[in-house]
Amino acid sequence: MQLRVRMLMAAGLLICELPYGRSELLPNVATVDKLAAARTAEENGDLARIHSDYAQAVFYYRKALRVDRQNAELYNKLGVAELKSGDKGSARKYFTRAVQYNPQFAIALNNLGAVDCLDRKYKPAVSYLKQALALDETQAATHVNLAEAWIGLGETDRAMTEYTRALELDPDALSENDNGVLARVSTPEQRARTAYIIARSYARRGNLEGALDYLQRAKEGHYPDLAKVYSDPEFAPLWKDPRLAKIIKR
Repeated sequence: MQLRVRMLMAAGLLICELPYGRSELLPNVATVDKLAAARTAEENGDLARIHSDYAQAVFYYRKALRVDRQNAELYNKLGVAELKSGDKGSARKYFTRAVQYNPQFAIALNNLGAVDCLDRKYKPAVSYLKQALALDETQAATHVNLAEAWIGLGETDRAMTEYTRALELDPDALSENDNGVLARVSTPEQRARTAYIIARSYARRGNLEGALDYLQRAKEGHYPDLAKVYSDPEFAPLWKDPRLAKIIKR
């Protein structure tokens, strides 16, 4: 009799516990499904961004963030899409949120610096960009952005140092690349200035054809200090080349 009672009690326990166990399982399954949907939305956002469909990218990243609300990388991607759409205010907000969730996020710190450069807020830009480089010194784009900030503050020598370092890290650092999540400042003035810097680098390495090519680009971009080519010793190998005089008159 006691055995029968114990068996009934055990059976009763199982009957009581089974619905409880299932009620715990169902929310977990739902959470997994939501996270999977968020990952899919993020991937769709990445694809849209790569194809320059920034409005669609914003839509998908926001959709993903409704589930994964503390994802610093998602906020950064959303900020990039907003920046590419021309909404610097929203971009700044989302980059700031990315740093809030991950204070060591060098890319988001760089992107805050880039937005400040575009807004001509050069001192805070320098602060953000230095923080980014303290975390990851190998990002050529961050050196380019810091160079732009120094130019804005009138610190030309410091800017040249950063441009040089950027080209050391990546010879293509100044070429256009719109598909990443690391923002880089790019303006007509900058392109003319960097053409001059590349020409200087080529001349120093003995690539005179390349130097002349980029000096022509600098001229077409209306770089204001082209005359310095005749006083900068890096360009000395070109001083007697008649092709230089055709580009820049003495």
